[in-house]
Amino acid sequence: MASRKRNRERAEPALGGYEGPEVLTALLARAGSPHEASEVAEHFRVASAAGEPRGDVIPSLFPEEPRFESPEAARRLYANLFGLWDRVAAGLGVDADEPAVVEPAVAPERGSVDGRVLPPAFVEGCWRHLASLPEREVSRLRDRFQNLQPDLDAWLSEVELPEAGGLAAHDLAFETWAMFDRGFDERLGDLEWKELRELEAEPPALESVQPALAAYVAEQLENLEDEEPGFGPPERAQVERVIATVGAALTRAIAE
Repeated sequence: MASRKRNRERAEPALGGYEGPEVLTALLARAGSPHEASEVAEHFRVASAAGEPRGDVIPSLFPEEPRFESPEAARRLYANLFGLWDRVAAGLGVDADEPAVVEPAVAPERGSVDGRVLPPAFVEGCWRHLASLPEREVSRLRDRFQNLQPDLDAWLSEVELPEAGGLAAHDLAFETWAMFDRGFDERLGDLEWKELRELEAEPPALESVQPALAAYVAEQLENLEDEEPGFGPPERAQVERVIATVGAALTRAIAE
């Protein structure tokens, strides 16, 4: 299958991943929430004062499971919600130009992961950082990916993928590499097309190799299942096999 890249329209995020009330309100509506940004901010204020955890509060914004047209849409919404939560916790309101004391989505330190397994906090930090990048920076990172891992890029262009979920598979494979590249830096070696082909038939379960990454991938695919009617169990299994192959191959390529 030919490599296809998602066409994205992205504004540059403000501090903490929050892009302002108009953007957040629109993202909430597209995901199926009836609330506006100002209502969410008040909800966050009350919940934060009561000591409720963010993870319990955000799901209550949606009467049903949120709908997303892509993993990127999900990441952008949650980056905005997390950013607004931080603003509210710091005593700020919904206006993005109000002076902020929260930090932006800073990238985890390059080469900071010991061993060969990505920690949960590192995975979360990476996806938040990727979600906050402007399109030109994402394009540069994709160029780096193609230059450093040409065999992986070529294999992704040929591997069998479903029509529904194919774009998500390419995005998730790229993001997986980006996490490994930042986490292990010079310890990460080059992948070989032959090894990917051999792994492809029966890769080890991603949960057994990179559990934190597997949890992130599962969340994105669940979002995709909710949004794309044609993305069912067979299509999900195909995408999972591809990402499991990428995760296993990259893990093997890490120098001790």
